[in-house]
Amino acid sequence: MAKKQNDQAPAHSEDEISELFNQVTDVVAVQVQMGPESRQLIRDFLIGLDENLTVADVKSALEADWS
Repeated sequence: MAKKQNDQAPAHSEDEISELFNQVTDVVAVQVQMGPESRQLIRDFLIGLDENLTVADVKSALEADWS
């Protein structure tokens, strides 16, 4: 399956991050019924990360899982 290209600029501010997260999960909601419980799981995952990690660090660590 080809990866979807993101034409949107990367999110920087808290508002942009929140908007991006909601856009991604709202689009998926119909396909996988992602709701408050799933978002809570993602929140729990993010809370469990060291605050000094960058997004690039997290993406790199998960890359094998996404392949």
